[in-house]
Amino acid sequence: DRAYPDPSAIEAAVKVLLSAERPVIVAGGGAITANASSELTRLAERVGAAVSITWNGKGAISEDHELFIGAVGQTGTTCGNKITASADVVVSVGCRFTDWSASSYAKGVSFSIPPGKLIHIDLDPREIGKTYPTEVGIVSDAKVALEAILALISEGDAKKALGKREQFLADVQKAKADWIAQVSPRENSRETPFTSQRPLVALRKVLDRNGIVVVGSGNTQGSVKQSFPVYEPRTHLTSGSYSPMGWAVPAALGAKLACPDRQVVAIVGDGDFMMSLPEMGTAAMNGINVVFLVLNNSGYMSIRGGQRKFMGRHIASEFNHHSGNGQPYSADITASARAFGLEAWKVEKDEDLESSLKAALECGGPALVEVIVSRDAAGPFATGWWDFPSPAYYEKEQAAYAQMRAREQHL
Repeated sequence: DRAYPDPSAIEAAVKVLLSAERPVIVAGGGAITANASSELTRLAERVGAAVSITWNGKGAISEDHELFIGAVGQTGTTCGNKITASADVVVSVGCRFTDWSASSYAKGVSFSIPPGKLIHIDLDPREIGKTYPTEVGIVSDAKVALEAILALISEGDAKKALGKREQFLADVQKAKADWIAQVSPRENSRETPFTSQRPLVALRKVLDRNGIVVVGSGNTQGSVKQSFPVYEPRTHLTSGSYSPMGWAVPAALGAKLACPDRQVVAIVGDGDFMMSLPEMGTAAMNGINVVFLVLNNSGYMSIRGGQRKFMGRHIASEFNHHSGNGQPYSADITASARAFGLEAWKVEKDEDLESSLKAALECGGPALVEVIVSRDAAGPFATGWWDFPSPAYYEKEQAAYAQMRAREQHL
């Protein structure tokens, strides 16, 4: 059974939405759980609203839709953060406003509420108004709430709303172009070791449109959010709340068992992959035809990045030989996969990237592609803010940290 909304709340939401000059719909995981993607897209088209996503909301709208603006939050896109922060009305559909998606509530980074007005749709009444003041709260299943809103917007209302969107939609296109200009050099780089983004672009070219990616934690997770478009709900699976290492590999096996006719690829870093290495045996013994794409930079680079930025040094986050020349250390992941009975490829040259991924997808069994990636271009762009406390003894970050802390709305 679905939870239905209060009709008076729907009427109030429609009134607020139709008054908007710069409306943005934010799709969280609840939009996908409720199977509300079609209704969400129709509402965006009806009133000319841009659509941003959270980690768990990736796939709620096709990412080649002209109204899609990318993700919000600390590793969102510049476009997603800029346009969403500029919204005068935000429609939240199944979004919990975590510190990651809301840039630790620093005003104007991902959201500006107030002065922006919030229409908050969530099945859990405890979420309504929990982090931002709500203009209209709707406790409901997201799908039926959006259906009810759509039913109250006449063709005349829609035409009038769209007539006010010329400048807003021009701003959207400009922000999207700016983001593409920023990220394209990493996505299209032919340098080796690879950037984290380059293998994702190659995979997208050879993966079916409805193929499923199951994404690990850390820099890989953020890079996929920014640089790997998906086009259907439930084709991007990730642990967007706790973000643990070791989850993606067994989760990919489960996804393939649930959807045996779909291509399934686990995208993980080497540190993440090593947490679940024995599952290669599970895949081989049971004939679970998952492709494991391992982005190997010999370490925990997201942890290293946090250590460097907020403490000025890093400890135990790079895998290096501690005797001799100190060069990066890595187990031979490709050889390990072959020892478990998988077909496997190690890619160190750009000309081998797409062909290896294609071969893995077509080999008819579980397979692994190990791609050697750079430590220096190891992750996503940090376009938002995350309140990762910087100790007082590290003076370099104190001024910038204090400036952003002063913008937080929930201290």
